[in-house]
Amino acid sequence: MFDFGYSELLIVGVVLLVAVGPKELPGLLRVIFDFISKIKIYAAELRTGVQSIANDLEIEKISKNNNKSTNKNKTNEDD
Repeated sequence: MFDFGYSELLIVGVVLLVAVGPKELPGLLRVIFDFISKIKIYAAELRTGVQSIANDLEIEKISKNNNKSTNKNKTNEDD
């Protein structure tokens, strides 16, 4: 997703250390990682929901096609 190298991560770490301070940095990192993990969980739930809806639509489509073909077979048998 993001293409960060070690040098970019080092620069971000130094800026965070200077801006926040060494005492508050572990708490800030914990909050950031908790937020990221919640976003990952919500994204997985959203992906699962969309996939479920797509599967339901595909099942409906197959069911309609099946009903059409059985109705055609019944009308052909009646003739």
